Amino acid sequence: MVGQQDSVDSTESFFTRHHNSWQTMMHQHIALSLPMRFYIYAIHGYFIEVMFTAAWEFVVNMNVKFPGNTSVWSLLIYGVAILVVEQIHYRLQDTVPLLCRGLIYMLWTYLWEFSTGYILTRFDACPWDYDNFDWDIMGLVTLEYAPLWFFGGILTEKILIFYTRHLYWGPYMDSTRYQGMNGHIKMK
Repeated sequence: MVGQQDSVDSTESFFTRHHNSWQTMMHQHIALSLPMRFYIYAIHGYFIEVMFTAAWEFVVNMNVKFPGNTSVWSLLIYGVAILVVEQIHYRLQDTVPLLCRGLIYMLWTYLWEFSTGYILTRFDACPWDYDNFDWDIMGLVTLEYAPLWFFGGILTEKILIFYTRHLYWGPYMDSTRYQGMNGHIKMK
């Protein structure tokens, strides 16, 4: 009988040990990896580009078809650009005021747009051309977009990066913590 009790105890401890580790695993939240954040930022930039060009086409040409367009290159360009903005934000958030960070984001955007545009023009693959703008530089950037890049950088920090950094992988969601969100209403 003593031998049977020992095997029961060891079986219980085996199941308890594995059940506890499973519970711990289920309660852990895994932050999105760098490739997953890149994916979100790239798709976001791609989408915004299409929406912006559609709105621009409507405002400039009154085209009610809203034909938005972009290039597959913008996936790489926006993905990398916003990952860099994310790193700038986390390095400067406690020491540099928001408006100064907006200026830094704007300068980074111009540097990145010019650099990627310059490289792509070497292969006749640059999807944009600002030659028709008054304040363009080599057709690769235009200073007329400065307010757009300034406020776009701040919105990227405050909305896109903030919420993307709060996304987690994992099977566990504490239902009591999130009641009432996403249209789920608990009836009493």
